[in-house]
Amino acid sequence: MEAITQQQIEKSNIDGRRELFSKTNAQGVKPGSIVLVETLNGPGETTSSTFMGVCISIRRKGIDTNFTLRNIVMRIGVEQRYSLYSPLLKSIKVMQKPNEIKFRRAKLWYLRDQPGKAFQPLQALWKQEQLDKTKTKK
Repeated sequence: MEAITQQQIEKSNIDGRRELFSKTNAQGVKPGSIVLVETLNGPGETTSSTFMGVCISIRRKGIDTNFTLRNIVMRIGVEQRYSLYSPLLKSIKVMQKPNEIKFRRAKLWYLRDQPGKAFQPLQALWKQEQLDKTKTKK
């Protein structure tokens, strides 16, 4: 069974996602990282949507590895959970490492109650990403 799971992971690991979410990778995603995820809207569609948020948890379970992002959209907390090896995930980009904002927990569920600390840099990073996107289109 483990061999089948390893084969599935190798087949789904098209752009280095496994290394990005590895525990041993110091440059990888950790809880507290600000991550931008671009997903396809449907299995046969070419349009995509983006979501940027603070990674509040990572669940590492082989092929079922997933991570949760949280952001505040129009003063309402929004959480999105993504499966790491989903074929609908187009790209995963780390915008900011957690060492600039100190987090000492593996699961940041407390950010649901006290959101001010983590979500301040999100707006500036989102605006910068949109500017970069428009520059590359021109």
